[in-house]
Amino acid sequence: MTHDLTHESLTILCDRCPVRDLHCADCMVTALIDIESMGLRGADATEELPLDADERAAVTACVRAGLITAEAATTVRSRRVPLAASRAVG
Repeated sequence: MTHDLTHESLTILCDRCPVRDLHCADCMVTALIDIESMGLRGADATEELPLDADERAAVTACVRAGLITAEAATTVRSRRVPLAASRAVG
């Protein structure tokens, strides 16, 4: 993503960051803002959620193996599944 530096603002979309939840602690954006106080975390059960560190690592492994493209990996999201819909198998 490029930015026209003649404009006064810049929009940063953390939800499209390819290393979200892996390198947030090293990111300048999280150093400048408090993401949780802005309501960017804690989505309800009907919304898509960003991947956690383990999920992101799995997607990264799929990219490295050539199973999906890096571009497709940036669109991957997870969803909460109510416990009532889950079953134990085996």
